[in-house]
Amino acid sequence: MTDYSIMRELTFSSRDEFTRKPIAEKIIKLLDSDIDVSPMIIDGKWGTGKTEFCFKLKNLIEENNPNDYKVGYVNAFQADHANEPLLTLIAEVASFYDEKDDKRKNFIKNAVPYLRLISGIGLKAGLGFAFGRYAADIPDALADGMEEIKDGSKSLIDQSLESMIKDQVEAEKNLSTLRDALSDIASTNPIILLIDELDRCRPDFAVMMLETIKHVFDVDNVQIILITNAEQLKATIKHSYGSETDSHSYLYKFFKYQINLPTTIKDVEGRSIENNVTYFKVTVQASRVIPQDFKDNEFIYEIPTFLDVGTLSLRNIEQIVRCIETLVVFENIERSKSLTIEQILMVFLSFVYMMDRDLLNQIITRHINPTKFSNFIRGTRLDMRQPYSRSNILNDLSIKNLFSIVFDKYFVNSFLDLPSSTIEQQEVQRHIKISLGKYDYISDIHKDEYIKQIINNLLLFDIVK
Repeated sequence: MTDYSIMRELTFSSRDEFTRKPIAEKIIKLLDSDIDVSPMIIDGKWGTGKTEFCFKLKNLIEENNPNDYKVGYVNAFQADHANEPLLTLIAEVASFYDEKDDKRKNFIKNAVPYLRLISGIGLKAGLGFAFGRYAADIPDALADGMEEIKDGSKSLIDQSLESMIKDQVEAEKNLSTLRDALSDIASTNPIILLIDELDRCRPDFAVMMLETIKHVFDVDNVQIILITNAEQLKATIKHSYGSETDSHSYLYKFFKYQINLPTTIKDVEGRSIENNVTYFKVTVQASRVIPQDFKDNEFIYEIPTFLDVGTLSLRNIEQIVRCIETLVVFENIERSKSLTIEQILMVFLSFVYMMDRDLLNQIITRHINPTKFSNFIRGTRLDMRQPYSRSNILNDLSIKNLFSIVFDKYFVNSFLDLPSSTIEQQEVQRHIKISLGKYDYISDIHKDEYIKQIINNLLLFDIVK
């Protein structure tokens, strides 16, 4: 579960493993400019660190704040249960000021009439009897004052329509008053509202929040930023309005600008590296359980570089590290025969445990489908038939090829294409043994025992929960 008390204190100075400060600085430049960018979406998939980025952005705005912004944070998911998005947003704006401040008092005073009108007060029973099955479509507020209407009265519809017209006129007047009060506050202190976690809300609440932003908060000097998963928000809209709805067009009639949080960063050589790869190393290094010699084993950090970790969230990466920590706790160091290869297998099998339980079961039964394994490590069969090909593979044996060799006896069919002659096969095996020495590899017997031990420990608890 996200610890918001810790999140609120985070800045890009405390940590910025995904190099996102430049993105935040550009967002601030847009907010400071004369370009109309509000409401804005900061889009990111689930588990990509959106909430952390949100708080870091808020703290960066407040750190250097020449425009004297009032910056608010709203967790839409936490507000979902109240079912009143307008009340939630107004409460956040009111919180900018002390309870005795006249600005706060005046703002709340002007907000209350509209809040009271749209909050569903009034009686619905009379209209329920009169309109039968259509009663569910009638807002509660329209039933106000209907207690005296008698069954079958000819004037029922006339009185209902009159009530509706009066309420509509009153709503427009009160909404205008509320918007004027909001604009008055923002003229002194421009407002930025960061709305987080909308993609986790009930569909009806999420749509209500969007409508509220559009109709109430579209005033000068008030800027709204939604930090959300845009695709999930589109799915929410379809859920509310039907699968035939053009959710993309509906969503972007509300928003003027979208910032996409990158899922990769560039290394010193300009290559793209998945954020998950970076986060894995950062999380391992920060662990208070994993010993230093384990953290210093550079081979373990190569493992996520060739797996399809783009399918994993940052929370999944944390769970994988929790698997490793669990295995470390269960480890009997006194019985260790080769720390390097043991640590490599521990990390690899933790990724398998999290990413592909079917493959894990195949390893357990020692009956691995070669194609499945190849797809998992995104590798190919190892061709040892020609001297030049096997020298390329074995002279500097990569981690990816290491696993192809280590698990070869587990495959339904061998993953290695060996020469036809027995002498050449023996030569290949000799070279393989030398190459495995890079990873402090002892023997197949030790490897098999250790794999079994790791899997038994992983399956002892359901670590992913």
